[in-house]
Order: sequence, then structure tokens, then C-alpha cells
Amino acid sequence: MRATTGGSRGPYAKTAGVRQKILDAAMEAFAEFGYRATTMKDVAERAGISARGLVHHFSSKEELLTAVLAGHDKEVALLVPHTSGLDSLLGMVRVSTSNSLRPGIIELYTILSAEAVAPDHPAHVHYRNRYEAFRLYIRQAFDALRDDGRLVSPLDSAELAVTFTGLLEGLQLQWLYNRESVDIERTLRGFLAGIVRDFPLDDSEDAERMP
Repeated sequence: MRATTGGSRGPYAKTAGVRQKILDAAMEAFAEFGYRATTMKDVAERAGISARGLVHHFSSKEELLTAVLAGHDKEVALLVPHTSGLDSLLGMVRVSTSNSLRPGIIELYTILSAEAVAPDHPAHVHYRNRYEAFRLYIRQAFDALRDDGRLVSPLDSAELAVTFTGLLEGLQLQWLYNRESVDIERTLRGFLAGIVRDFPLDDSEDAERMP
């Protein structure tokens, strides 16, 4: 029984490892060339496997894209657990900081979100829903802060959510062009400190709050 159990884990671990290599290669290719210009052959070569081997794990480029996006969403979910108010905003700052340590993530997100504007793009619905969910999450955070008397802004929560989303997107794009002069985390904290009373300006102030 033990031998059988050990043997089953070996192939599974190997398969999972190959799939991760493929997803990493796809992320790099999509970030560099965009979804439409990337071919399955490009991904296979980057992953160091045959085209046939790639199709064994992912039958199409659309399926591969779906897996890449799902993987990224899981990573974000781990960084932003179910919170509210100030903790929600701190969680988003943490995501931006984490992403800046992995430039490929921001490159991938920026390129795909631009491509996916086209209604026939396979990620169009994913990004539309993602934006709506993100704005709702941020709006609820601002609502909670307003209820606590900590929000200072003439804009309502929905308008602030749109503004914050636009700021984050714009900062990421500018950062890709010049990483030395654009500090995403500092700018986000500065903006939030201007509308939220006692918002921490650096991570030393909020370390104890982060889960």
C-alpha cells in the first residue's frame, strides 16, 4: 500500500510541475507579445516541451489563458482576504507592492487588459467582471470608512472607487515605462491619506493590522 501511494504522488507531482512550467512560460509570452500574437509553439519552446506535450496539458491557447488568469486571481485572493474598511485598502496596497516585485505580472495585466477591450477577446468578460468586482470591493471599503467618520471627500464611494481604480491602473502603466521615478505604493498611500483620516503612510504603521 505504501509503495502504491508513493508511486501515485510521483507522477502527480511531475505533472503539476510541468503544468506550472507551462503557465509560467505562457505568462511570460503573453506579457511580452500579448495574447493574440503569442502562439502555442512559443509557449512550448519557452517551457522546454514539445507542442504535443503542451496540448496534452492545455488543449488550446484560450484554455491556457484562462488558467493563467485563474492562477493570478488566486494569488491576489491570498493577499486580500475577506476584510472591510481600512484593511481592504491596505490589502490593495499590499497587492500593488507584491506585483511590483514581479514585473511580469504587471506587464501581463496591462497588456491583456488593453487587448481584452475587444468584445471578441477570450478574456473580455473576465476583465469586465474583474473591474466591476474590484470597484465594488473598493466602494464597500469607502462606505465602511465613511460610516466610521474617517472618510473626507466630496465624492461618493462609487466615484472614489472609480478614481482609485484609475489611479492604480495609471500608476502601473507609468511604472512600466520608468520604474525609477514612479513609486506605486507611496503614491497610493499618499492619495488615500488625503481622504482617509489616519491612513498609514508606510508599512511600519500598518504591519500589525495585516493578516
